[in-house]
Amino acid sequence: MQSADEPATPEPDTSSRVAPDSIGATVAAARHAAGLTVDDVSDRTRIRASLIDQIEHDDFSGCGGTVYARGHLRSIATTLGLDPGPLLAAYDAGHERVPSPVVVASPEFDPLHGGGGGGGMRGGFRWAPAMIASLVVVCLLALVALLLPSSGDDKDVTSVGPSAVPSTVAATAAPTPAPAPTPSQPPGVNVRVEAREAQSWLEVRDDAKRVLLQQLLQQGDSREVSSEGALEIKMGNAGAVDLTCNGRAMGPAGGPGEVVTVRLALAETGDGCTVGADGAAGLSAAADLSPTGPARR
Repeated sequence: MQSADEPATPEPDTSSRVAPDSIGATVAAARHAAGLTVDDVSDRTRIRASLIDQIEHDDFSGCGGTVYARGHLRSIATTLGLDPGPLLAAYDAGHERVPSPVVVASPEFDPLHGGGGGGGMRGGFRWAPAMIASLVVVCLLALVALLLPSSGDDKDVTSVGPSAVPSTVAATAAPTPAPAPTPSQPPGVNVRVEAREAQSWLEVRDDAKRVLLQQLLQQGDSREVSSEGALEIKMGNAGAVDLTCNGRAMGPAGGPGEVVTVRLALAETGDGCTVGADGAAGLSAAADLSPTGPARR
């Protein structure tokens, strides 16, 4: 730090012209005046500290070219509070400046005016007429492509249609539907119970006295029960329940409100049912309900 008695160190004046060989000295003096180290400037400018040190020694070989060197000088000068103009002018005076390339369209390839230079079109290609002609040809081809398929399809339909209809009808004649196969029933006794007239309590057991079904059937409800052995069916309102065994309707097993127990077993023929019940008045005439065997009274 400087004492109060010491004169202040004057900041370098960069407004005047800077000599090409004093660019580094000017940058170093400005850095010292700002109280910054090379690393401080590197952190602020994102330029390597080693490269900043080279620039302060007027060595621009590590910058990678004139464009990068000018960019580094501008960034460092701005960080140190210097006017980058004199520094860039001093650098340009001592180094070859590569001008930016300028692209100029050649009149020889102007599609609207043809060949370039002079006052005429001699030796040049007429692009505008060629483009117009190409566009006309494309439009004509598109129009032809749209018209030809529609006219050809109409002709084919008119000439082929009458003769093709009979053969098509004959070929697509619906075959006679085959009769639906009758679903096969499982072996044993297959009983269907339906509450037609009113609700009825129902209980179904097998030969081992196991309960297979026990519920209250509402009017219109039906249930199906199957067993390899005999079935014992107990109905709380026998007059409201219709029985069907192995496809044969048996009707009600008793009168309205009667509690009836019916035992249904497989007939000797193998596809009918035999009935055994003490109180099944409605089924008394169906002692043998096999499709081929007569009823025993």
